[in-house]
Formats: sequence, structure tokens, C-alpha cells
Amino acid sequence: MRALALGLTLAIAALALLARGGAAQRFAERFDFVGTVVDGENGEVLVGAWVSLVGSDWGSITDDRGRFRIPDLAPGRLGLAVEQLGYEELTWEGEIAQADGLLELRLTPQPLVLEGLQIVSDRFRSRRAAVATSVFAYDKGDLSTTSQQTALDFIRFRSGTSFVSCAGRRGDTCILVRGRLVEPVVYIDEAPVLGGLEYLDTFGPHELYMIEIYAGGRHIRVYTPRFMERSAKRRLQPIALLF
Repeated sequence: MRALALGLTLAIAALALLARGGAAQRFAERFDFVGTVVDGENGEVLVGAWVSLVGSDWGSITDDRGRFRIPDLAPGRLGLAVEQLGYEELTWEGEIAQADGLLELRLTPQPLVLEGLQIVSDRFRSRRAAVATSVFAYDKGDLSTTSQQTALDFIRFRSGTSFVSCAGRRGDTCILVRGRLVEPVVYIDEAPVLGGLEYLDTFGPHELYMIEIYAGGRHIRVYTPRFMERSAKRRLQPIALLF
């Protein structure tokens, strides 16, 4: 009986070790999945493309090398959805493993949208050049690769603007200009927004297409990808700004 009990104890211990070993192996198999997104015609890398797991909000933004990284995946079949303004949406499905090389996802351009985006971007650039005040502009590349968590943090970091409490004004946040409080005027997609700075604190930089900062932060205009897509298709002519 003593020998039988000892044998059972050893067997149970061996099974426990095998189970732990199997769990450790499965854990070790998890890895970060990395790939690139490029223009399907010319092979140029695409910055700021959104790559997500199909059926999930979990995803990654491509960096200045066109690379995305989705962490903590296990080997198996995977579905990815890729979106970039000016390109057709792509769905990719396949088997992945840690030993795989860098996956390259090629997006099909939409020439009319891309041409319209260039025209509209040039018109916004001309408008900025025509104003009689300082202006800083940041495009999708800047917004997609920043480490700042919100659009307001991005503006604070890039412009060096000092944000302070508005002390009872309509908005909660003002800027300090030569010792006096100024409540910035904020436009989103060419429409004014009351309490706009607080609203910008709800946006991630990667959710925007462009930010313009005028007059040291007194006037801020931001643009979403959806607005820019509509503008590209209509060949929008921006209204003149008077400062």
C-alpha cells in the first residue's frame, strides 16, 4: 500500500509538471505581431493607417516607417482590417506564427480622393500663408506618431502654450497671454465649438487629420478624416480668415 501511494504521488506530481510545462509553453508562444502598410501601386509606406483585429476595437496605428504592432497574440488564424483615408479598406485573413517575417499589407489607392486631398491641403496651406499672424500646422503624420494621449495634450506640447483655469468663464480652460486670460476660439471641421478645448481633450491625436494653431493658441482649428474626405470629393475652397 505504501508503495502504491508513493507511485500515485509521483504520477500526480509528474502530471502537474507536464501541465505547468504546457501552460508555460503556451504562454511563451504569445508574441507581438508586426507588419507594414504600403501603397499598393508605388510601394510607399503609409503613415497613420489604422490596423485592427476583425470584430474588435483593438488595433494599432502605423508609424513613420509604415509599421504596426499588435501585442500579445497567439499563433493561429487572424483577421485584420486596414483603413487609410484615400485608400480602399482592406481585410486580410491568414495564419500567423512567431517565426513569420514582416507582413506587408498593400492598400489600393482611390486616385480621385487622393488628388482631392492634395488640392484641398494646398488650399489650406495657402490660407495659412495669407493670415497676418503666427500659425503652426500639424498633419496626419505628426498626429499619428506623437506620444501625446489627447489632442489638447498635443497642442500644449507642440505650441508651448500655457493653459490655465478660466475662472468662471464659459469654458474651463484658457491661455495666459501677456498676463491676461484669453479663452481660445476652437473650430472643429470649420464649425465653432463652445468649450472647445475641453472637447479636444476627448480626441486622441490619431483620430484627427490636421490641426492649425493661430496667434499663439488664441485660435485653433482641427479637422477630422471624415471631413477631409468630404472636402476632397467636393474640392473644398476654405473661407478666408481675418486676424
